[in-house]
Amino acid sequence: LAGLDLDVAEVDYKAPDYLAINPLGKVPALQRDDGSLMIDSSVIAQIVAAAGDEAKVYPADREARWQAQGLEALADGVIDAAILAWLEIKRPDGERSSAWEQKQLGKMQAGLDAIERQAAGFTGRTDIGVLAVLACVGWIDLRGVGEDWRTNRPNLTAWVDSVSNEPFVTRTAPPAG
Repeated sequence: LAGLDLDVAEVDYKAPDYLAINPLGKVPALQRDDGSLMIDSSVIAQIVAAAGDEAKVYPADREARWQAQGLEALADGVIDAAILAWLEIKRPDGERSSAWEQKQLGKMQAGLDAIERQAAGFTGRTDIGVLAVLACVGWIDLRGVGEDWRTNRPNLTAWVDSVSNEPFVTRTAPPAG
């Protein structure tokens, strides 16, 4: 990635040894050579971008940069809602709140609908906004949260399908299995 020598590893975010270096247990996390820990996707993306072609990830044009960062925030919000729904779904039956789960799934679907309205303009982009969208739908696919995000979202589906084998996607894909 961007000329960096990175080791990507899946971790048990609840394990004591992981919590010793990352007390919040947040993923993703980047432990740097000096031992410092960076958490949060947006912080890590800025570090990776600064080491490579930053203009591809964070456009120099102010308006384009704001649009990319706005899309990043929208995708992050969709993931937040999806995570909350997924955690609720995993709770024991007697402890689950169907109303809370449905509220989060509704936010997730509304956010995906908003992304769909923008998706026709994603072609050719490799900025932080579209990278966040890819992470978002990839996480939803991985966890199987809610109904299939592709339903009634032809622009988003076509765009994701068109870039799924691009190097900027395949280099960051999680390990199979």
